[in-house]
Amino acid sequence: MRHPRPGFQARPLVGALVCALTLAAGCGPAEEREAVKGEEAPSLGTQEKPVVYGTDNRQDVYAHLDATLRARAQQATVALMNPSDFNATDPNHVTFPGSTLGSAYNLCTTERFRDDPTAAFCSGTLIDDDLVLTAGHCVTSATDCTNTRFVFNYYRPAAGALQTVTTADIFSCASIVARQQGTVGTQNLDYAVIRLDRSAAPRFTPAPVRSGNTALAAGQNVAVIGSGSGIPFKIDSGGSVRDARSATLDYFVATTDTFGGNSGSGVYETSTYTVAGILVRGETDYAANGTCKVVNVCGETACRGEDITYVYPALRAFCTAVNNDNTRLCSGLPPPPPPPANSYAYTATNTNSAQQNTVDKTLTFAAGDVVEVGTCGLEGAAVSGDSYLRFKNAAGTEVASNDDGGTCGAGARGSYFKYTVPAAGAFTIRGGCYSTGSCGGTVVWKVTPGGGTGGGISGSFAFNATNTNSAQQNTVNRDVMLTAGQVIKLGTCTVAGASGTGDTYLRLYGPSVTQVASNDDSCGSLSYLTYTVPAGAGGTYQLRAGCYKGTSCSGTVAYTIQ
Repeated sequence: MRHPRPGFQARPLVGALVCALTLAAGCGPAEEREAVKGEEAPSLGTQEKPVVYGTDNRQDVYAHLDATLRARAQQATVALMNPSDFNATDPNHVTFPGSTLGSAYNLCTTERFRDDPTAAFCSGTLIDDDLVLTAGHCVTSATDCTNTRFVFNYYRPAAGALQTVTTADIFSCASIVARQQGTVGTQNLDYAVIRLDRSAAPRFTPAPVRSGNTALAAGQNVAVIGSGSGIPFKIDSGGSVRDARSATLDYFVATTDTFGGNSGSGVYETSTYTVAGILVRGETDYAANGTCKVVNVCGETACRGEDITYVYPALRAFCTAVNNDNTRLCSGLPPPPPPPANSYAYTATNTNSAQQNTVDKTLTFAAGDVVEVGTCGLEGAAVSGDSYLRFKNAAGTEVASNDDGGTCGAGARGSYFKYTVPAAGAFTIRGGCYSTGSCGGTVVWKVTPGGGTGGGISGSFAFNATNTNSAQQNTVNRDVMLTAGQVIKLGTCTVAGASGTGDTYLRLYGPSVTQVASNDDSCGSLSYLTYTVPAGAGGTYQLRAGCYKGTSCSGTVAYTIQ
């Protein structure tokens, strides 16, 4: 299902099949991809369009009998538009001067909603005060983010009338917090969580989101709210689940009456009025009828159905990106996996593309080591916003940098680079954000030892502790991965970058949570130890930093792994 707009041409879809107007059994899915901004209109013979199953159940907001669904449309639904799709000359009365539905699609005079404007290219749902849930193919990149507006109140409050829209109802995209469009493992996913430029509350109210990771029931009633074919919001509560895809839980198939422009629409369980999914793909919409077109009608059990991404993968990705720091959306969800030992978290703002106000990490590498660094592209890496990474040697010379990592997927705003170390020494990762924006994430580094001598992985972490009973309680810990034969050296002294104040105490625990080494006073009142991993004893080890008996201390534990 695609919303072809004058002057736009939709990009070809990988793996999408074009169905003929007379649909053959087994015709494959066509991604509900909207027109791509800035391209020309496709020929009518290649357009994927929407469909009605059985009776056309679409209703204008004012006409629908369910007060809760009307409220969801009025309070939580947004239309995605380009700035050129509306006229805001009068900020108190925004207008939509584009084509009507009838003229845009050459609809026959028998067709419904012919006089509606066609301003939207996608739809979305407010799920928190400043967060919108939509399809991943609706906002694919930082450029799309910059050029997209999120418009509330795009609906009819009465026959022949449009709800007044003001500039206060129009929001910009501040960042893409979480996004996926493609196959991840066994799941075919298409979602995006967008942070708006400001809070929409209290004027608008977020819709509740289904938090469970379970399949809907076959035959279950669902409702969809959005801007099919770009027109003002319509509510269809006559759909039902045809295939729950319980084995993969990536998307379900339903018989919703949805059209291009419905991409990103919230799909609700009508029993709870919670958002259960995001409309992303579907069947052909309009069919030729002589010299004009009519809505394509399939039987309730015919054609392929409409694909709706389950909301849980989007929710899980968002909560991981923000470390579950969102009470409304993340309460009750399992905690995100702990960051790997070879990583550090950061938040930053106004870094001038990682040239000021950065969060840094200094590591030591050997000649020939191949170093990969990223907020994406590496296991455990994460990003919120648009990160920017720079890499400098001991002399302060920049040797690598990246803004939008090419290995991180289409539209990714994370950063990734790979660098081969020419000579042993210390290098500094500088974590920042593109331009003057704000961002955060987890920077992960991976080292593949080269042909030089020494080398390996170095790291450090700061601590401040008290009453640790000689590092047996209230400690500050760090996990590291060790393999058989590796040697780890750690200390608040001796190791480059180590420091300490007070009487420090270090302990090292193995994969079975059994202590394998400890030290109190190796360098006066500071600590240092070394440990060689025995054969068969590789795994996750934990460094525990504390203080002698009940005293207080602080410092930096530095370590090297060779």
